[in-house]
Amino acid sequence: MPKRRKKAGKAGSWGRGIATALLLALVGFFGFSIYLGYRASGPPSRKRAERLTAVATVAPEPRFPGIGAPTLILMNGCGRPGLGARVERWLRRQGFDVFETRNADRADYRRTLVVLRSGRRDAAAAVADRLREALGVGEMIEQRVEAPEADALLILGSDFPDTLPPH
Repeated sequence: MPKRRKKAGKAGSWGRGIATALLLALVGFFGFSIYLGYRASGPPSRKRAERLTAVATVAPEPRFPGIGAPTLILMNGCGRPGLGARVERWLRRQGFDVFETRNADRADYRRTLVVLRSGRRDAAAAVADRLREALGVGEMIEQRVEAPEADALLILGSDFPDTLPPH
């Protein structure tokens, strides 16, 4: 009597069927968990929506009332690598609008200078006052130009400290 041979494809197709079923179950499980997470958060209740609206409509207090944020071009004039980027972040936290940060024409400035470029003396004075108050540096000088890029240039000199206060 001849021996029966098993079909090679039967065992393979059964295994593929199980793998497909497991994959579908896994996809279904993740899809259902996402649905439940979305459904649990649901639309905000009226009380929560009112609280969110109230928080969103509170405007921050202006840091420079009456003059708007002073605009600056920051120049590293002392040659210390990375100082310009750190000072730019610090100035932005102080509320200043820094247009550009670059190296100065030379790297041997002894003093930190705030150069008034526009007619907005109050804006440049705000920069100089804040630097003197927080860091003890910042001499203001005037240099009128017809079309200034910013209210003031801030040139970091070798008197500028390595560490900055947190705010």
